[in-house]
Amino acid sequence: MKSSFGRLVLAALILLVPTLSVASTFSLDAPVLGYVFDPETGELRRMDGFPGASSLSAPIDLGFPIMQAVLAPDQKSAIVQDDQGRMMWVNLAVALPSASPLEGAMAADRAMFSPSGRRAALYSSATGRLQLLEVLDGRPQLGDEVDSLESIGGWKGFALSDSGTVLAASMGEAGGALYMLKPDQLPQRVGGIESLGGLAFFSGSDDAVAADAGANEVLLLRSDSGWWQASSVATVNDFVENPFAVQVTADGRFVAAAVSGGVASVPLGGGVAQFTPCACAPKALAPLAGGSTFLLTDDTSSPLKVVEVGDRSRVLFVPAIPREIEEISQ
Repeated sequence: MKSSFGRLVLAALILLVPTLSVASTFSLDAPVLGYVFDPETGELRRMDGFPGASSLSAPIDLGFPIMQAVLAPDQKSAIVQDDQGRMMWVNLAVALPSASPLEGAMAADRAMFSPSGRRAALYSSATGRLQLLEVLDGRPQLGDEVDSLESIGGWKGFALSDSGTVLAASMGEAGGALYMLKPDQLPQRVGGIESLGGLAFFSGSDDAVAADAGANEVLLLRSDSGWWQASSVATVNDFVENPFAVQVTADGRFVAAAVSGGVASVPLGGGVAQFTPCACAPKALAPLAGGSTFLLTDDTSSPLKVVEVGDRSRVLFVPAIPREIEEISQ
């Protein structure tokens, strides 16, 4: 009898889990940690809850296969590419996310958002074109193109500020350089770089950071009346060794760099750098809700790893959905 009772309880719990998951899909009251796109499965999922107490939703059905996805830092929108190669705008600030074509947008293989999500940009490596967008009331408006790219070439990475300034890294065989780009303006060189590890702007500012994987350092690029000065704010002594991504917390207090086996975080106002280990192989450093939490992994078949960056940085996890339970919910 005891064994039969245990099986009945387990069956009830299995049936209950998908019911709660589906109900949460239609609730805007529950906190949302952010979204994750798993490139292996092509699935976009919501992370409900907050760091340390969150769960994954069922895959979000946009009505077409998702080939690529870039999420806005404010987690309210995304730019995705469908199986026809079209760039689509996704509104995530509603109970049932929907997608619409970016009418008039150029064909692109890369997209990016500014720290606040108020601006976005598309880049085509085939044509070397970069097109800006402005987000008004949750809707994208096509803007100007940055037409100064051809004068330099060799572009390997970009970041976009809330004002529409573009930080770009141009790499050649003998190293590279960092440039600030604006529509109808000549590129402004702001410093050299050995190997690109990542680029990011401060929220609401034209100040930026650049991770140099070759030099094992993070550069701070401060803007003064449209001109930038570069200085080193973190080196290998601050656990920055071969960084492959960099971010700034929304309050501007910390710079975080993803490195092998974890995250290095450096306080910009003075203080001791931290290395926060991750029992994983970090793949990214993608912003989530709150401004100081970042996604490290994207394999939804395993627990996702996120890092909270602050005075005491820590790595937390989001449980994976067991496949057998997900099959029942569908």
